[in-house]
Amino acid sequence: MQRKAVQYCTTMCKADVTPYWTCVYDELSMQDPIPLPLQRLFLCLVAAAYLPIMFPLTVGHFVGLDDSYFEFDEEHTFNFLTLLSVTTGLSQLQLYVCVSLTAAFFATLVWADITAIERPFRWPKTWETENNACYNDMFCEPSRKDRLIRRPGNTLSNFFYLFSAMIVLTSSYSRAFISEEKTSFISSDATFGTMMLILSISSTVWHGCNAMWSHGVDLWSMDAVIIYLPIRMMSLGVFVTLCKHSWDPIMASHIASAACMLTYSAHILSNGLRWKKKHDQKFWHKHFPFAVRNRLLHSPYVQTKKDDTIVSMSLGPIALYEVYLFALMPVIHNIPSWIMAKKVYGSFGSLCFAKILNMSLAVGWAYRMTERWALDACRHIKFFGERMEMAKSNGEHAKSFAWMTLAAVLSPTAVLHYCTGITLTAAFCHARSVEIIMLQKFPTST
Repeated sequence: MQRKAVQYCTTMCKADVTPYWTCVYDELSMQDPIPLPLQRLFLCLVAAAYLPIMFPLTVGHFVGLDDSYFEFDEEHTFNFLTLLSVTTGLSQLQLYVCVSLTAAFFATLVWADITAIERPFRWPKTWETENNACYNDMFCEPSRKDRLIRRPGNTLSNFFYLFSAMIVLTSSYSRAFISEEKTSFISSDATFGTMMLILSISSTVWHGCNAMWSHGVDLWSMDAVIIYLPIRMMSLGVFVTLCKHSWDPIMASHIASAACMLTYSAHILSNGLRWKKKHDQKFWHKHFPFAVRNRLLHSPYVQTKKDDTIVSMSLGPIALYEVYLFALMPVIHNIPSWIMAKKVYGSFGSLCFAKILNMSLAVGWAYRMTERWALDACRHIKFFGERMEMAKSNGEHAKSFAWMTLAAVLSPTAVLHYCTGITLTAAFCHARSVEIIMLQKFPTST
């Protein structure tokens, strides 16, 4: 009897939540106390704020960085592959091997999915893959039931994360055991590459079959990957500052590298415990608490229930400024880089990689705001999904595959994976370019 009551309350909760495929921005705007004209002004400012990160050279000159800050690319003839080899320390053959291994992994996954067509594939019951409540709250790509890869776009797009992980891990190994460069962040870079490898695998599992255990690992490794490069850049600033104050460069390098590793390890450990606690509490097993629709004022998930008939963990109603700040993340993350370039490094590093990382992050992040858990403004994915099901029911398998491919390629989360995978590789290479310049100024070799 009690179980039926809880199920009834859960059904009523879903009925009160804004339906899927309905953009929640209007509701969010109406519930916010900020006057509508100011809301529109802020929205325009958010959109305009993306322009400076698309043109770093112009912004650099505006804030007082002369041409001497942007000489790294000129020294290496503006050749992209050359820049990639110089910053990672890898030959073109090693880069080709990284691409080949990544492609081989995902090709094997696709082959396994195709060979499983004749019979439904069953994942272990302990993985709770039939619990789609959280996943459906988050993502809009149509699902393929009884397939190894349920959502091909969100799953296979993790190719870019795995490739980036291969680049970072191979670069760390090469610098540690092959090249003459034996210091400066090799251990923390290897840890970063390992966390990116974990991200690529856990994200592939999460989007491929919705295993509940993989969601927490995915969020944990995602946070670790996002936070590392800012920590690395700040630690490099410590190295430069110590050298400018007449410290021995070798000692300064050891201190900066140790500080980076300790800070990053502390974050990984503390954040891992936080996400594990949420998983143990089944924080996302019935819905996705962070979804904007679940934090609107009329949503039952933000209300306090004294009778405990509804099991939910309230995060409180969401404010419009929270959405704006989240949308501004690609802009905000640039600010420390500009300050460090001007006040500490005296160099901007590779302009080529700065452009790539900023443009890819801006595009992926902005489009990702249309995902279901955010503003849910991706009606074209619904159109593709409906046409896919219609063609499938009519036995038109070629058309069904074409519509499925469109939905997969244009899925907001898949696009985020493409773009941020490129961003991570470019950001690592950019950080390395700044480090190379600083090591030229303050050599650590004996």
